[in-house]
Amino acid sequence: MSKLSLTGRSLLLLAMFACWGLAQAEVTADALKQQIQERSEKINEFRALLNDPDQTVRLAALDVMLKSDDIAMRELAYGVGFNSADEAMRAVCLNNKIAGQQMISIKISEISSPSDTQKKALESWGGVYTFDLKSFDEKTGQFTTRGSYRNGTGQLNGTRIEFTQPLCSGAFKLTDGAVLEGELGCKSNWSGTFEGQIRLQ
Repeated sequence: MSKLSLTGRSLLLLAMFACWGLAQAEVTADALKQQIQERSEKINEFRALLNDPDQTVRLAALDVMLKSDDIAMRELAYGVGFNSADEAMRAVCLNNKIAGQQMISIKISEISSPSDTQKKALESWGGVYTFDLKSFDEKTGQFTTRGSYRNGTGQLNGTRIEFTQPLCSGAFKLTDGAVLEGELGCKSNWSGTFEGQIRLQ
C-alpha cells in the first residue's frame, strides 16, 4: 500500500470522526435544550405555587423548596419569600436563613455626633458588630452566641430577632427583602445606642 493511499485513508477517517463529532454536538445541544425547557417549566410551576392564593399551599411549597438540594430552587424560594406580603412566609425564610448562618454581622449606621464611648466602640468594631452563632433551634427559635465578650443567648420570634450578651443587647426586625433593621445597646466602655442593619443576602 502506497504512502499516498495511507494518507488518503487517514484523511477520510478524520473527516468521518469530524462529522460524527458534529452530530454528537447537535444531539447534545438538543438534549440540553430539552433539559433547560423542562427545568424552566418546573421552576415556573414552583413559582406559581409560591404565589398561590391559598396560604397553606404557599407555605408547603416554600418549605419543600427551602429544604431542596437544588440551589436555584432555594434561591428562588428565598427571593419570593423574603419579598412576599405574607408575614408567615417571611418568617419561614428568616428561620431557615438564620439556621444556616455561622455569623451575624451588624453594619452600624452613621452617627452624626458620636460620644467618646461610641467612638471607642466603632473604632473597636471597625463599624461592624459581629458575633458567631453557636447553636440555633429551628423549632423554638432560641439560639446562643459566642465571641470576645459576646457569649449570650437570643430568640427569633417570627420576623423579629433579639439577643443579650454581657456588654451589648440588640433587637432587629425584618424589613424589605432579607434585611433586618434595629438597635444595638451597649454599656461599660462601649456605652451607647447604635442603629444598624443585618443583611442576610
